[in-house]
Amino acid sequence: NFLIIAYKELRKLEILIWKQISSLKGQYEIPFVNIQLNQFYGIEIDDFAHEVAMLSLWLAEHQMNCMFTCEFTNVQIPALPLRTNGNIVQGNACRVDWNEVCPHTEEEEVFVMGNPPYLGYSLQTVEQKNDIQLACKVLTNEYKKLDYISCWFILGTCYIEHTKARFAFVSTNSICQGEQVYLLWKPILEKKINILFAYTSFKWTNNAKGQAGVTCVIIGCLYDLQQKATLYKNNSIEFVTKITPYLIKGQLHYITPRTKTVNSFPSILKGSSPTDGGELLLEKKKKIEILSCHPEV
Repeated sequence: NFLIIAYKELRKLEILIWKQISSLKGQYEIPFVNIQLNQFYGIEIDDFAHEVAMLSLWLAEHQMNCMFTCEFTNVQIPALPLRTNGNIVQGNACRVDWNEVCPHTEEEEVFVMGNPPYLGYSLQTVEQKNDIQLACKVLTNEYKKLDYISCWFILGTCYIEHTKARFAFVSTNSICQGEQVYLLWKPILEKKINILFAYTSFKWTNNAKGQAGVTCVIIGCLYDLQQKATLYKNNSIEFVTKITPYLIKGQLHYITPRTKTVNSFPSILKGSSPTDGGELLLEKKKKIEILSCHPEV
């Protein structure tokens, strides 16, 4: 979906640019389509979704060609034969070499985007834990407690390092909290990858049935940032010198885990983790019911 929407929006921009060129020159110039499907790349793990993605890109191309010919009636783009296709690879993005899927030079502008799977470390399958080990060990040995989505941030870092490419992912906000920040972002920032823009926490909603209640962020990164960063928060926009992985402006100070207390209390074995099976959660209705019988609580 990210790829299809990106393609369609770029085609719309292309139409606007051609209109502007014609108006500035004061004469009608015959436009042509610069944006081709073979400039779009993807990695999809599911067989069926992989085939649907290729078909959807063809349909999107046909729709945009129709829009193009409506705007510029002297240009006809034949619908058949289907000449080009997006470079959609079927495979596990944690194990496929991104540079083989979409090779690029240091000067080429490549934009990587998506909403990878989330999954905290306690919910991952054995195969997913192996994915994390394979993907993350290139930058860090401390990967066992990382969320699954960390694979994409680590691989994205390796892909854009020393280039003009950039990446942006929709993620759970967990990677910007607690020990995840130190474990994930320290090795990334040490590679001179900086946060170019960030949308702070928002609830993920869609039209699907039984959708999960997930709080998301969107984080975009660039190698060797030489410009202002953009922070989006509560429908406001702020241009800042630096965005930390906690998604606030200012200088970065890592908060690292500790088990030894500063006084005589025993060492902490486990931090705040909702593993009580829901028994410590109190709904409002139950609260009112308890207070009506036992107001002293």
